[in-house]
Amino acid sequence: MTIDLTPRWDKFAVYLPALQYHYASAVEDDKAPKKRAFPKGLTMEDLDFLNPNSKLWHYGYGLYSAGQFTDALPKACAVTNRSKRHTTILGDSGGFQIGKGTLKGTEHFKKAKTSAEVCQLWKDSGSIRKWIVQWLESNSDYAMTIDMPLWAKFPSNSKTPFHSCSNEELIELTIGNLDYIQANARGKTKWLNVLQGTTPEDSKQWWDAVKGYRFGGWALAGNVGWRGGLENVLFYVMTMRDDNAFEKGQEWMHVLGVSQPTWAVLLTAIQRGIRANCNNANFRVSYDSASPFQAGGRYQKVVRYPKFGKDASTWTMSMHSAPINPLYADTGSEYRFPYPSPVGDLLNLSHLNVRGGEFQSGAYDAVSNHLITNHNVWVYVRSFLEANELAFMLSSEADKSVPQKLIDACAFIEDLLSEERWARKLKKEAKLLEEVFSRKSVKDLAEEDEVR
Repeated sequence: MTIDLTPRWDKFAVYLPALQYHYASAVEDDKAPKKRAFPKGLTMEDLDFLNPNSKLWHYGYGLYSAGQFTDALPKACAVTNRSKRHTTILGDSGGFQIGKGTLKGTEHFKKAKTSAEVCQLWKDSGSIRKWIVQWLESNSDYAMTIDMPLWAKFPSNSKTPFHSCSNEELIELTIGNLDYIQANARGKTKWLNVLQGTTPEDSKQWWDAVKGYRFGGWALAGNVGWRGGLENVLFYVMTMRDDNAFEKGQEWMHVLGVSQPTWAVLLTAIQRGIRANCNNANFRVSYDSASPFQAGGRYQKVVRYPKFGKDASTWTMSMHSAPINPLYADTGSEYRFPYPSPVGDLLNLSHLNVRGGEFQSGAYDAVSNHLITNHNVWVYVRSFLEANELAFMLSSEADKSVPQKLIDACAFIEDLLSEERWARKLKKEAKLLEEVFSRKSVKDLAEEDEVR
């Protein structure tokens, strides 16, 4: 019987695994791979966790990015063939790739000599905006608007054509994108207005410029999101609340690129506070990362469950190298995969190490990586669910396995969202918020990805 984790997330901020196309397309095969060992009774299709009929497990949420593609032509995969009744997909517009200068179709932008030329090239690139909007409407239930990230100005992004653009130019281009969506969207997805910023000043500048575009909700990116720290996120959330950003009609707020157990809980506290105090009982908060896909498919690493104790250092994801050795090939069931998950419990190391021989350098193939990835996604989803269920038990139970500072921070967040005059109270608790989000003590040991 399929394990369905989806219903247990109704009260919590929901984690969205950022699906990669190479995985989403591979798991559409309803047969087991030929000429290699594979768990008995399974097909590649069972690795599709979006599929409620998978023999392993089902999870009905995910993120999928247009930045992986070059046009809106349909490509068969787990997302395009999903049951919309059982799944919710948030589409990403490719703002990360735009900011990095890697979005396909913008290669000629690098020939521009001035920021004015770059801006004009984007304004003239109607075909790019057209296919992104069409792709998002075809593939997602909610979709992020097309943002021009302010972090493109950072020295680390000197090779992107948008590096020379000013805040005003990037915001103006973003407004043009919002106007384009407003004029051309066909109502097949609900849009989340992306909010950007690198400092408190330019974050406010961005918000004042875009806040009038009320679609279906919001997405917090850059330093407006988790990288700016908890106090900064709360300052922005409260500013948005004061401008009625969470009124009915606004359904969703997404925080980009974070997958840490502490943030899973903190974002649920924000969701609870918004639901209780903004007359919007079904408002949803979500967050995403491609970490489990990057770990399994790119780095061949296995993700492990957090230990979840009262010490904040136990609230971390960790990973280490997968068991790769050509000597495991053709060993049958002699060696078991030692890490628990629905697929892990069925794996022998011979299912992963399919190329044998003493001098074989590459024991894994693409299917091996997909098997590890399925395990990793399960561990992420299951760990964040456990973190929330622990933190939001009765307080007399929660304090047995949850750091007290995390419990205190959640209580503070829910209370803050009921306050009219909140700025002084937020400042007063800056130390608590700094401690609960200590990069040193709670940083995800699994390398945080920036892929959207």
